[in-house]
Amino acid sequence: TSLRTSGGGVKGFGLRGRSGPRATGGSIEGFGLNGHLDAETSGGSMRLQEVTGDTRVNTSGGSINVAALEGSLRASTSGGPIRIDRVSGPVVAKTSGGSIHVNFDRGNSHGGDLETSGGSINVALDPSVNLDVDASTSGGSVHCDMPVRVVGTIKSSRLEGKMGSGGETLRMHTSGGSIHISAL
Repeated sequence: TSLRTSGGGVKGFGLRGRSGPRATGGSIEGFGLNGHLDAETSGGSMRLQEVTGDTRVNTSGGSINVAALEGSLRASTSGGPIRIDRVSGPVVAKTSGGSIHVNFDRGNSHGGDLETSGGSINVALDPSVNLDVDASTSGGSVHCDMPVRVVGTIKSSRLEGKMGSGGETLRMHTSGGSIHISAL
């Protein structure tokens, strides 16, 4: 399914199969989508809910909000925050203009890469998952509320270690804020 606009927003509800909404001057909203999603806007925000399938979203002018995603997520914005709630697969999220908040699904040990140059990173994980954690900041501190077996040197601006027996890597980096890792 291809949805395009150059002067307004795009809304998609209950779409099935491969979807590729594009907006030049507005936001994109999607609810109840099933299949591969590849969405782009150059002038607005993204809001997706109840998506099943691997998803890629990109905006150069707004925020990204994703809730209840079954699959992997690649999200990037140069102009706003990223908020992700209940994702079952790996997450790659990058922003140069805001914070990143990710609540992984229970049992999600797929890891990912979270990076911002203009804000903080807050992550909530299932404490029973097996992950390698690599968190660093240039402009703040790293806090973790769960047990992590530390590898290397302990610093307030870096945490490198293993949750459980370790596994896939969850990398987090910010240049302009702190990182907080908490339990779901």
